[in-house]
Amino acid sequence: MRSIIFDFNGTLYQDCPMHLAAWGRFYKKYGVPFTDDLFYKYMCGPPNDAIIRRMLGDGPSDAEVERMSEEKEGFYRQIVLEDPTLRDLTPGAAEMLDQLKARGVPFAIATGSIKSNVDFYMETLRIDRWFDYDHLFYAHEGIPGKPDPAVYRLAMEKLGFRPVDTIVVEDGLAGVRSAVGAGIRTIVAIDTTLGPDAFNDIPEVKAVVHDFYGFEDIIERL
Repeated sequence: MRSIIFDFNGTLYQDCPMHLAAWGRFYKKYGVPFTDDLFYKYMCGPPNDAIIRRMLGDGPSDAEVERMSEEKEGFYRQIVLEDPTLRDLTPGAAEMLDQLKARGVPFAIATGSIKSNVDFYMETLRIDRWFDYDHLFYAHEGIPGKPDPAVYRLAMEKLGFRPVDTIVVEDGLAGVRSAVGAGIRTIVAIDTTLGPDAFNDIPEVKAVVHDFYGFEDIIERL
């Protein structure tokens, strides 16, 4: 049996438009130019501190960057709360997770999200139906963000699986690099963020999907 480690944002949950809007609010407040192209080029996968320092430079202190990160995520959570239609998981994801749980397949989440967002997903999106905190690995002190491989190494260690026995599901190039850096050689990419062609030249990406319908059939063939 192999374990499955899912990215969350843009993978199990299609929230890139909400993050795009939240970063737009954030940079408007700070008077920094912001475009959709910048978002898709630099902000899909890396941790908030790296994004903020890329855009604002080295001026803010670490404490100020942390405060700004929480501020931006507050904008994001407000956007989600304002519209109940934004709280559904990726099509097919709930059914797929139900099936994996029923079969006893080990699975976890490895995300670049911060703790306050993880709590939000547990409480508001009710992902506690499938995950407990022992199977949620997220950005916190001592764990570098993607594309560093640390979060995937930690997830595999806690699950007790080797890279050869692990499948990763990702939507972003930073996440794919993180998984590859952790030694994982079987990756399923979901094309909802970058489109299917973004993964053409990555040998570790064995399949590209658009949703999670039929996902179990796909991984059985890998």
